[in-house]
Amino acid sequence: MAELREITINFNFPFNVSLQVGSDIVYYKDDMTGDIVRMGKCIAKTSTSITCQISSATPPPDSTNDYVFFVKSEEANTSGIIGYAAEVDMEITSPLKKEMFAVSSEVFISS
Repeated sequence: MAELREITINFNFPFNVSLQVGSDIVYYKDDMTGDIVRMGKCIAKTSTSITCQISSATPPPDSTNDYVFFVKSEEANTSGIIGYAAEVDMEITSPLKKEMFAVSSEVFISS
């Protein structure tokens, strides 16, 4: 089983401020092969560096041309349902016999 180690990547410019320590996963695209490599969870950051956990079996970025990016955690970045509710009254206005076939609604996660 591969062990976890820490790797710090320094940049010559400020890194994206929306990176969240403890939940976001850092990746890089290898410039030579085009492969996308999952490094691991971000555990520390400054304005110009990030530190993440990386498996000893995972190759670290080896080129200044490798594209480093991160993915937001779905668990940490969804607000879920927070009290919105709807109430609907349905009424048949015809004197003829009617049958309701279906009623549906649509709910989506918005963070």
